Amino acid sequence: MKHTISVISLFIFSLTYSFSTIVYHEYPRIAPQSKAFDVKVNGTDAFVYYTTAGSFVSFESDEMVEVTIMAEDAIQNIEIKPLRYKIIPAINGNEVTFKMPAESKLLIEINNPIANNGEQLFIYANAIATEKPNPEDPNVRFFKAGQVYEVGEILLKDNEQVYIEGGAVVRGNIKATHARNISIGGYGAIDGSYYRGYAYRPKTILTEDCTNVEISDIVMIEPQAWTLMLYYTGEVVIDNIKQITTGHGSDGIDIVSSKNVTIRNCMLSNGDDCVVVKAFTRDQYATPKNNTWEGVENILVENCALQASLGGQAFEIGHELLQNPITNIKYINCDVLGVHGQGGVFGIHNSDAAHISNVLYEDIRVDHFYNKLVDLRMIKSRWTDQDEPGTAEDITFRDIKVTVSQYNPGYSISLIGGYDEDHKIKDVTFENFRLNGKKITNADELDLFIKQAEDIVFK
Repeated sequence: MKHTISVISLFIFSLTYSFSTIVYHEYPRIAPQSKAFDVKVNGTDAFVYYTTAGSFVSFESDEMVEVTIMAEDAIQNIEIKPLRYKIIPAINGNEVTFKMPAESKLLIEINNPIANNGEQLFIYANAIATEKPNPEDPNVRFFKAGQVYEVGEILLKDNEQVYIEGGAVVRGNIKATHARNISIGGYGAIDGSYYRGYAYRPKTILTEDCTNVEISDIVMIEPQAWTLMLYYTGEVVIDNIKQITTGHGSDGIDIVSSKNVTIRNCMLSNGDDCVVVKAFTRDQYATPKNNTWEGVENILVENCALQASLGGQAFEIGHELLQNPITNIKYINCDVLGVHGQGGVFGIHNSDAAHISNVLYEDIRVDHFYNKLVDLRMIKSRWTDQDEPGTAEDITFRDIKVTVSQYNPGYSISLIGGYDEDHKIKDVTFENFRLNGKKITNADELDLFIKQAEDIVFK
């Protein structure tokens, strides 16, 4: 499906403007605006963009700023995440003010929005964009600020680039097949709601059999399927993207049979799994010609903030793992803002025959979770496609800090379970794993249930 680009604009002047060291992203009036919040950044009104999964404010700055939020109702309580910033707000009725670091991303939760069916607010303070591609370059699809572009499907080819300025909205999806040296960037938004109600519901971004891919800075909203999928794709950098999604199946980033992938500095809020590793081949996707390997290797997720709002896991390996190897997967220096519903924080669900090895979770801070904290299992499920069960070994948790709330005791658990005597989970190490500051020294302290597992070690 390919469509002619049409442009909707309600302004004849630039809507992205700068004041001092701040560049404000102003979207056109046709873009949906939040009715729950008004926001000022250093005293200037900022556009609060509404989505069905939460609202966001986006701007650029190279210094700390003062943010003021005016809510509809009196502010009874507020959490500003990641909690590691230790931001102390000043509250006055329905108004709250606080300082926000440069180049940071925050989730603002006022009056328990998840529990009370309220609206979450995300604030993105980006670095000032100093380099932009030439809009006249024939290999660049450049979308200027202050406009909504109805594009449908954009097909990227070798050496092509999509650039979406802050304050621009691209409604549709981006797809690349057998392509090399492609990039998607800019501080603007890509909106998958273009396909709402369509039988055709594409991934908002899909790369198939691609090499040398860079995806940076964009805001991804309203997906109608998985938000961003890498399929048989290698040599990938995903940097500073933001996602606000809802609904089961609204995975954040799905890494499918791909290798050498780095995901860093991202904030992902998803209705399902946030960062997912899978390995399979399906006829609905292009047959790999360049990247004909199998399995998933060399994945690094670092300095990211994740929230799973309805179900799914913050970090997930599974379910569909039909290839080998699944190895060298690292999650380092990340914040888990929240895992709600029936999901878990650290998830491995191997429902097929793959062997998983060398998985590292290091320097992870968990601000909230409810159902499961650690959930590592070899299983059979409705997603199973192979008769032989899988196995897993060499899994390390190091320097993990978990905030435990009043709702966790008696309800939140951890699980490690192999399938049978011949298909176990082996060599799982918990090193400096802490709940509310207390170092865990045994399975009981973690409410950990173990089945068909060997060498579970606490240090």
